[in-house]
Amino acid sequence: MPDTPLAGSLPWGYVRDQITKLAVPHPWRAPLVLEMFERYDTGLESDRSLAAWLNAKGARTTKDRQFCADTVRDMLRNAAYCGYVSGQRDTTKTIKGLHGPIVPEELFDRVQERRAYRASTKQPSPPSDEYLLRKLLHCDRCGARMHGHRGSRPPQRLYRCSGRRHGHGCKQPITKAEPLENQLADWLGAFQPDAELRTRVLDRITEQARQENDGPSRKAALADQLRRLQELFVLGDLTKAQYVMRRQAVQDELERLAPPADPQLTEAEKVLADFASFWEREQSPAERHRLLATLFEQVYLDDGQVVAIKPQPAFAAYFQAICENPQTPTGNDRCQERERRGSNPRLPRGSRYGCSEG
Repeated sequence: MPDTPLAGSLPWGYVRDQITKLAVPHPWRAPLVLEMFERYDTGLESDRSLAAWLNAKGARTTKDRQFCADTVRDMLRNAAYCGYVSGQRDTTKTIKGLHGPIVPEELFDRVQERRAYRASTKQPSPPSDEYLLRKLLHCDRCGARMHGHRGSRPPQRLYRCSGRRHGHGCKQPITKAEPLENQLADWLGAFQPDAELRTRVLDRITEQARQENDGPSRKAALADQLRRLQELFVLGDLTKAQYVMRRQAVQDELERLAPPADPQLTEAEKVLADFASFWEREQSPAERHRLLATLFEQVYLDDGQVVAIKPQPAFAAYFQAICENPQTPTGNDRCQERERRGSNPRLPRGSRYGCSEG
C-alpha cells in the first residue's frame, strides 16, 4: 500500500505546508510534542502533570484552550506522531504516512507499553480511617513514611515503607498493622501519671494555645513554599522525586504547626490519667487515630517493632518524665532519648522505644 497523506484536521504539532499541502512538523509545537513523549517515558509523569507542564509553557490547544489530562492522553495514543496515518486515540500502525514523524517509533512503542502497564496495575488507594498510624508512622531505616495498604491471602491490614515501594532501595519489611498498633497502645496503657505530672502537662497545653500568634504567618509562608515548589515542578526545574521529597518536608512542618487534635483540657486530662480505658471506650478507628495524633508527631518502626516516638510539643515533658523515671513500668529499659542524625534519627538497637525532641 502506497504511503498516505494525513487528511482533515492535523494533530497538534503539525502544520500543513502551503506548497505541498502535506503535514510538516510545526516549528515550536513539534519539539514540545517530542519532549512530552520523552517525559512520559521516564515514568515520572502522568497525563495530568504533562497537561500542567504544557500550560505552564504557554501552549494552547488548536481550539485555543488549556490542555487537560484527556487531551494529553489522546496525543500520547496517536500513532500519527510516529509517521502513520491513524484516527485519534488510535495506536495501530498499519498505514504509513507521507508526513515526517515527530516522535521516533521506538519511543512511541515504549510509551504505549508503559501506558498498558499502568492500566493493568492497580494503584494503591489512599489509606482509610482503619489505619490508626496513617501520616504518623515512619521507617526508621530511611525516614520515609509507612503507607497503609490491604494485603491478600488472607486479607489483612499492612504497613509498607513508601521508600521501598518507590524503588529507593529500602529493605524495611512489610509489617502487619494490628500487632504494631496494639504494641503502641499497650505501651501507652502502662502509663500512670500522677496529679503533679498531669498538672505540668496541662499547663504546657495552655501555654501552647497562647503562643499561636506566630502560627498563621508561618503557615502562610509554608503555603507559599508549596506553591513555588509546584511551579518549579511544572516548569521541569525539579524532578518528581525532588518535588515529592521537598513537598513532604513542608507538609510535615505544616502538620506540626497545627494545634493539638483535642484542645479540651478536661479530655486531655482524662487521656493522661487513664489511656487504657479511653482506648477501649473509643472503638472508632478515626477517634483512635485522632487520639494518637494528639499525642505524637511521629512514630518510628523497624523490623515490625515501634522503636521510637516523637511526642507533640505539649506532651513532650510528660513522655520525658515517664522515660526518665525508673520506677515506672516503662522506665529506662524501654525509653531512651533519641539522638537526631540529619533527617533520620537512629536508636540504639538495645532499646525498644525512644523519645525524640527534634
